[in-house]
Amino acid sequence: MASGTEKTATTVEATVTSKGQVTLPRELRKRLGIQRGSRIRFSIFASGAVKVEPVLYDLEDLWKMADQGVQSGGLMTFEEMDAAKARRRW
Repeated sequence: MASGTEKTATTVEATVTSKGQVTLPRELRKRLGIQRGSRIRFSIFASGAVKVEPVLYDLEDLWKMADQGVQSGGLMTFEEMDAAKARRRW
């Protein structure tokens, strides 16, 4: 986890399995609010730095919120997010 704007950083380590899987350390999950089923985004910069952040909404979900008149800064419940995902056409 790295950010070009932060002067100090907390370092955590994890081991990659033979299948390329990593268990995110508890401290990282806690700081990012990641729970079972959460989605995360990795941004990889030219310098090699990597930014990890939770994916809060899909773009389609944001459009649906806008269509429903949800105020910017408004919050969706997990149930509302699940319902929005269920309405998606794959």
